[in-house]
Amino acid sequence: MGMNIAFFLLYYLSRVQLLPIKDDRGRFRSFPFMTTGIVFLNVLVFIGVNIVLALAVGAEAWNALVFPFLLLPADIGEGTGLGALSLITSAFLHADLMHLLGNMFLLFFFGRKLEDVLGPFKFGVFYLVCIFVSGTVHVVGEIALPITQGARPALGASGALMGIVTAYIFLYHDQRIRTVIFGFFPIPETCYFVPFLAWPRLPAWVFIIVNVTQDILGAWLAQTVEREYGVEFPVYIAWFVHLGGVLAGLSCLYLFLPAEIIHYRRQIGEKV
Repeated sequence: MGMNIAFFLLYYLSRVQLLPIKDDRGRFRSFPFMTTGIVFLNVLVFIGVNIVLALAVGAEAWNALVFPFLLLPADIGEGTGLGALSLITSAFLHADLMHLLGNMFLLFFFGRKLEDVLGPFKFGVFYLVCIFVSGTVHVVGEIALPITQGARPALGASGALMGIVTAYIFLYHDQRIRTVIFGFFPIPETCYFVPFLAWPRLPAWVFIIVNVTQDILGAWLAQTVEREYGVEFPVYIAWFVHLGGVLAGLSCLYLFLPAEIIHYRRQIGEKV
């Protein structure tokens, strides 16, 4: 019963897409050079790998060339392949154009606001830390699966992105963000889908609640299905890398915050 509820909740949550448009944060102190640079690098890698290289060598050769740069937990556990370096290389690769655009839009929206606080250099280091922490959590979680045991490759910037989003919400939890909500809501016991579209001002924490709920449900279902039914869970999303990104955003942010912000937050806490 509990598994059925979790599966349907995950299914319906996955039909909903949240697209942040505008928050109440003021103008930036400086141009977000690091955020823009990371976005540009991801786009450049996508063009070079997914378009130029694919057209030059063909699909079969392309797969053979790109596969070693993906994050394969089993290889890291066995000490083969690129090892920890694949945590970085996989974070700058994307499966398709929609994967890239979705990640880069969110990265630019939240990243430039976080860079405004941390500064370009600290933000760049924080981004790399989020890549390593989220990738490590993903490796541990995937290897622990009874059947697949880390044999499925992962790619994309979503781990680091979740770290950036979590850090932003930790700093500005009282923000309200104008958000486009869209998707297709399935009608139970039919093959029909009802499209929906709305653009309310949502509390910032909604972004984390929705994503973390999906990731916890997905990770738990994957573990349970493989352990109790001996089959691979039919849906594969890097649940553990997302959860690792949230952990990185919460645990590592204080190492990068300017001293005056830490002092201010402590003063607020004492007054409360």
